[in-house]
Order: sequence, then C-alpha cells, then structure tokens
Amino acid sequence: MTEQHAAALSTAPATSRSAKPAGKSKTEMLHKLLARRGGATVAQIQRQLGWQPHTVRAAISRLRSAGALIELDRSGRVARYRITSGGS
Repeated sequence: MTEQHAAALSTAPATSRSAKPAGKSKTEMLHKLLARRGGATVAQIQRQLGWQPHTVRAAISRLRSAGALIELDRSGRVARYRITSGGS
C-alpha cells in the first residue's frame, strides 16, 4: 500500500501558486482611471473594476491617505474624481 501511495504522488501533476496574477492590480487600474484627463465617475469605476460604490470611495480614500492628490469635481451632472498633478 505504501508503494501505491508513493506512485500516486509521483504521477500527480505539480501545482504551483503564483503570488500575484500577471495582469494589473485593481489599485493600478483605479489609478489609471483617475489619471485620465476627465477623471472618472463612481459608476465608471464600478463597471471597470466590479466594485460597489462604497468600495470605490474607500479605495479613493486609501489613495488620498497614500499621498495622491485627488480632486472631486461636482460642476457637471455627476461627480468626477481625478488625480491632480499639483505640487506644493
């Protein structure tokens, strides 16, 4: 029985776990959306990332906490978030 178990283990395909998928992270995707010239609305970010509105706002808050300058433009029909390049 031990020989059968050892044989089964040796013929089993090796599985490897990658720490991170090859694609971009959602935080990187969010940053790219916010860096667009017109910025992005919460609804646009939701569609692109598959997040709920509260998750979008929390992620934007985390980016702000990390030092990103993000402005909220409410001049249009819907609010738009945009990363600004303004310095000190």
